[in-house]
Amino acid sequence: MKKSYIWTAPVLASALLFAALSPVVPVYAANGTAEETIQPTQAELREKYLDKMDLKSKDVLGFYHTSMNGSTDARKHNIKKAIKRINGQKLKQNETFSYNGTVGNSNISEDGWQKAGAIVNGQLVEDYGGGICQVSSTLFNAANEAGMTMVERHGHSKTVGYVPAGMDATVAYGYLDFQFANPFDEKVKIKAKTFDDEHVVIAIVRD
Repeated sequence: MKKSYIWTAPVLASALLFAALSPVVPVYAANGTAEETIQPTQAELREKYLDKMDLKSKDVLGFYHTSMNGSTDARKHNIKKAIKRINGQKLKQNETFSYNGTVGNSNISEDGWQKAGAIVNGQLVEDYGGGICQVSSTLFNAANEAGMTMVERHGHSKTVGYVPAGMDATVAYGYLDFQFANPFDEKVKIKAKTFDDEHVVIAIVRD
């Protein structure tokens, strides 16, 4: 059964506060010790990457950036593959976007998916398509900012590090999907791209 989620003001406020500040996050050095580093804000990243994507700010309804720094080559491969499949997707008014329907079955190797870290029942395991939830989570945050109507969205069974707590969107083909609808009387388009083998950038724009 599909679930609809309505974000309350406190949840949105918390997410916006997280995005507005420069969070201090641990980065692990080669010797295994944690070092603190200041991350750029979403506002700073927005300005940088909209220019790189040749997008005008007035046309952008929602934007989000996550980092795949430290990911294995297999995980990066899966992320880039998912990004390519959602890039350019368009939605008319009241049309619903399905992440699984667009990306396809990532649980098999035949479609070119590779084994990488994935969260299953609260445990980190190696599975085909590991990493694609970072794309769905990045997309969720961009769509949420854009004012899209959330149709189906599920959280991970374990906290992930690439988005604030409670702002993720896990997927499992044939079981859990991420879906949203366009409530506006104009078409919107998903612009998605990776940069420098590290940055995952998604924007929801007017078409």
